[in-house]
Amino acid sequence: MTGELTAAPSSPLGRVVRAAIVLALFGLVLVLALGFRRDPQDIRTGTVGQPAPAFDLERLDAPGRVRLADLGGKIVIVNFYASWCVPCKEEAPALVRVWERYRKADVVFVGIVYQDSPQAAKEFHDRLGQTWPIALDDNGRTALSFGVFGIPETYFIGKDGVIAGRRIGAIDEATLIRGIEE
Repeated sequence: MTGELTAAPSSPLGRVVRAAIVLALFGLVLVLALGFRRDPQDIRTGTVGQPAPAFDLERLDAPGRVRLADLGGKIVIVNFYASWCVPCKEEAPALVRVWERYRKADVVFVGIVYQDSPQAAKEFHDRLGQTWPIALDDNGRTALSFGVFGIPETYFIGKDGVIAGRRIGAIDEATLIRGIEE
C-alpha cells in the first residue's frame, strides 16, 4: 500500500441525495428571502372588505355586554390587546389621544381582551387612561372570526358594518386618524 487515498466512485443514489439536499436548501433560502421582504403588517386577511363578524361579549369596564349590532351606523375601531403585550403598551398613548379627539363623533373604540386574565386586562386599561368599552374574548372565537394573526391588531369597521382596514402591530396616531377619516 502506497498511502494514497482514492475516492470511491459515487453511486447514483448518493448523487441524487446530494442534489435533493441542495435543492431543498435552495428552496428554503428562497422562501426565507421572500418572507423577509414582506412587511409583517401587510399580512392579508379575507376579512377586509367583508362584513364584520358579529360579537356579543361581556364587558370588563362596566356591567353589561358589548355587541357589534348595537354600534351600527358608527365607525368602529376594534383593538385586540392583552396586558402582557409590549406593543400594546406602546400603542396605548396614540389610542387614548385619538379616542379623545373622536369620542364625541360617530366613532366608537372597542378593546377586546385576547388571551389574558380579566383582572390584568382591566387594570392595564385603567392604568393607561383608556376609557372606551372593553370586552373579554375568553374563548378566542371573536379573534378567530376576525382573523387575528397576533396582538395588537386593530380593525376599522365602516358605518356600513364592513371591515375597511386592519393594522397588525402597534398602531400610531397618524394611522388611526387616516383609518377613521378614510
